[in-house]
Amino acid sequence: MNTSPQIRFATPEDAAGLAAFGAQAFTDTYRDISEAQEIADYVAEHFQPEVMVAVIQDRDCAVLLAWLDDQLAGYAIVKNEAPPACVTGPAPLKLWRIYLGEGFIGRGLGAALMQAVHAEARRRGARTLWLGVYDRNVRAVAFYERFGFAKVGGQEFLFGGQIYIDPVYAVPVPGEV
Repeated sequence: MNTSPQIRFATPEDAAGLAAFGAQAFTDTYRDISEAQEIADYVAEHFQPEVMVAVIQDRDCAVLLAWLDDQLAGYAIVKNEAPPACVTGPAPLKLWRIYLGEGFIGRGLGAALMQAVHAEARRRGARTLWLGVYDRNVRAVAFYERFGFAKVGGQEFLFGGQIYIDPVYAVPVPGEV
């Protein structure tokens, strides 16, 4: 039994598994803080195999998968996307998504995945990572803050037919570790 995560880039063949995993992780994350129908609608739109294939094949994205004992345990997506004006650091790259499966939280996989995100950011020439996060997702906010992310502003996020202002966090990309 391997106790260290294996992290690799996703391929189109991973799309169906990633869609199912992402749908479950998103549902698990938000089920106690959002309406069930709003979650289901979001999942139906964003976590389909064909959507995942498009993201995996998008040159502006890098999809990292974390495996533990041959089981998908988490994933992260970084994306070249123009940041909101509040992100003022040089050469920004968006940390679009980072999720772990519920059974893998608290086992060091998030840290390993974040290290892989930083390595990919360095490879892409980024010097700043930024993200938007739902402020009621306190576990995620605390995770980002542990990795040095600081709140720099806010941006609109459409969910369940409503526009929310999600806090935006940013952090300098560390040099080689």
